[in-house]
Amino acid sequence: MTIIQEIAEATKTMLAEQYNYQVEDKHIQIDNTRKEFEGDFTLVVFPFVKPMRTAPEKAGEALGEYLKAKLENVSSYNVIKGFLNISLTSSYWTNLLSTTLADETWHSNKPSKDVVLVEYSSPNTNKPLHLGHCRNIFLGDAVASIKAFAGSDVVRTQIINDRGVHICKSMLAWKLFGEGETPETSGLKGDKLVGKYYVKYDQAFRAEVADLLAQGIEEEEAKKQAPLAVQVQKMLQDWEQGEPETVALWEMMNSWVYKGFDATYNRMGVSFDKLYYESETYKSGKEIALKGLEEGLFFQKENNSIWCDLEPDGLDQKLLVRGDGTTVYMTQDIGTAVQRFADFPALKQVIYTVGDEQDYHFKVLFLILQKLGYDWASACKHLSYGMVDLPSGKMKSREGTVVDADDLMEEVVAAAKASSEQKGKLDEMSEEEQLTLFETLGIGALKFYLLRVDPRKRMMFNPEESVSLNGDTGPFVQYTYARCQAVLRKAEDSATADINAELNDKERLLLRELTGFNAMVAEAADTLNPAMVASYCVDIAKLYNQFYHDTPILKADGAERNFRIALTKLTGETIKTAMKLLGINVPERM
Repeated sequence: MTIIQEIAEATKTMLAEQYNYQVEDKHIQIDNTRKEFEGDFTLVVFPFVKPMRTAPEKAGEALGEYLKAKLENVSSYNVIKGFLNISLTSSYWTNLLSTTLADETWHSNKPSKDVVLVEYSSPNTNKPLHLGHCRNIFLGDAVASIKAFAGSDVVRTQIINDRGVHICKSMLAWKLFGEGETPETSGLKGDKLVGKYYVKYDQAFRAEVADLLAQGIEEEEAKKQAPLAVQVQKMLQDWEQGEPETVALWEMMNSWVYKGFDATYNRMGVSFDKLYYESETYKSGKEIALKGLEEGLFFQKENNSIWCDLEPDGLDQKLLVRGDGTTVYMTQDIGTAVQRFADFPALKQVIYTVGDEQDYHFKVLFLILQKLGYDWASACKHLSYGMVDLPSGKMKSREGTVVDADDLMEEVVAAAKASSEQKGKLDEMSEEEQLTLFETLGIGALKFYLLRVDPRKRMMFNPEESVSLNGDTGPFVQYTYARCQAVLRKAEDSATADINAELNDKERLLLRELTGFNAMVAEAADTLNPAMVASYCVDIAKLYNQFYHDTPILKADGAERNFRIALTKLTGETIKTAMKLLGINVPERM
């Protein structure tokens, strides 16, 4: 039983014995005491004032006296209005530190209790990964790690959007303008080369539309009549019908993209357990749509297109299959969802990491799955996150106004190198060790920057701020870890010696936050919010640095010295584990 549970149980007992009041657990609120007040934990007294028939301050005094008398770990208390601030004995905290350090499971994944699938990245094979993908990838990867730590058997996956009109745009542009260019002849990564032709298509298409507008044709009609638009639709039909030349072109260009993606994922430190391809799952989705039509769940319009009527549910009519027989994203997503639950029958949750621009799409998807009779539809969860903007405005792949992921990683690593060289602490490192450090700091800075913001919030990407290695950043946390390791190297092995010291306020506060690690991760897992972990890392780093500057560690004697070394060890282990949940490595030296 934890100390919070002991306080709660003692509170219930006191109210039952002395006031004949049976309090419900939900009415017992115990929080960490705010830093500006004395105490470790705070019991909110207001819910008990009425049954105790007294003022909040007197109710707090009565509860405080009772807890102090009944619980050996309570040393003192103070009451501020309706809040009872409880202080625990130093021996409680030193015993807790010893127990935590000895617990080999404290910083490891908890026993698995369910199977969870997390989808993230899920790129289109018509362009390279960019800044927007970075937030998606880092967010999904972190959520997967956090869920695994909290006790889920996690399957990391992506659906690769490798078919459709957007893919045909790159294919058509390469066919018309490419002159046989390949990654080898151009010197470009395959994904960048294909992305180049996606932009070329858009430029040529806009020019055609402009010509038609000049002829007096309405804009919507001009977009349909533009020769490139007609050719793209024909190419999509040819692909779905298996026309050999079109399929061969598709396979060649996709192979270029996959090789490029793999290189980017490798540098990010991201991998997947299972891959799904839209080119495969759209077929089963189409079959499900046709079956739904036969069963009267869907309806067909005069042009032979298939729709789901969601107007009775307050939504709209949703297209599933076009009149020409080609499918849409929704069809593919239906097929993918069904396939996943077939592949993993024990699934308890599927988390789709997709930007909030697709909120409506997933509302429709989950409702259609429900109408199709799939009981597991309620297990599907959309992890909706805010998009990433640039100071110059929204990123647009068609226009080439994106921040390329590879270029971005190169930039932050270069910034880490410049900052480290400026500080002049690299003399003892080999060239290989320096390169590893720059990579660790740079990629860590980028991940931390994108994960520190609550996923639900839209965020502005500021290039200068993102590569700053000062402030509440990943490198600040990494530096704190390296500082802990430096202390431990100098201290040798004192962590297992007598640590029964009297603690000061900074020691108590740091230890309280460290021992709350598992509860914090559990909450982050429930809310799918890695920003909680990032914020926790910064808080721990600040608390440790305050403790480090104000409290002698190696110059202390006896139990005080031993306790502070043990506290440093737990701080380092906790930072390392928390940062790993965010996909970030920490250096032993900086």
